[in-house]
Amino acid sequence: MSKVRYGLILSFVGVAVLLLYGCMSQSQRAALLKGPYTLQVDYSASLADALAAGRYGWTDSRLTPVNFPAPQAGTATLSGVLVQVSPEVTPEYLQTKAAPGMRPATLWELLAFGKAYPEVQAKLPVIGLGSNVELMVDTYEHDFSVTMPPVTQVVPRPEHLYPFLGGGIAGRIVGLEWLGDPGGYGMYYALFVKPQ
Repeated sequence: MSKVRYGLILSFVGVAVLLLYGCMSQSQRAALLKGPYTLQVDYSASLADALAAGRYGWTDSRLTPVNFPAPQAGTATLSGVLVQVSPEVTPEYLQTKAAPGMRPATLWELLAFGKAYPEVQAKLPVIGLGSNVELMVDTYEHDFSVTMPPVTQVVPRPEHLYPFLGGGIAGRIVGLEWLGDPGGYGMYYALFVKPQ
């Protein structure tokens, strides 16, 4: 998929989520954040099967077993909560916002959440900070000193990308996002889990 097309999809998804999010009342948002959510996680499922089980309208092509190997084997029943976060914060800071005994969700746990609670994913962008991959991403730098309009350069740089669930025009999606990105959704809800 071309970079332009990928960017357009994320832009449309972001606008749709902002419209959906803006239409929710404060009590509706509070109810979604309250939890807890019960998750049945099958860590032995292949990544392809876990993605297929969620019936997502679009998945990022970088979600591969090479980039995201299975964290463990077996199954688990977990309790999860959502914590509102800004993309400018660090994962270490977010850990201080979680309840005692909770940890950031991995990709497998995030996919189990999307499968079990598609209606939540359709309303809130949910990020799993327990899994990440370092990849080169294109960033755009603007040089205003050269000409008007400014010269824009595409500059690849390494970033830690985290899986997230979103919704919008493309339906429910699974993508990758880096913290500190001013684009994307602008606000995420980190999934934290603990054994039941």
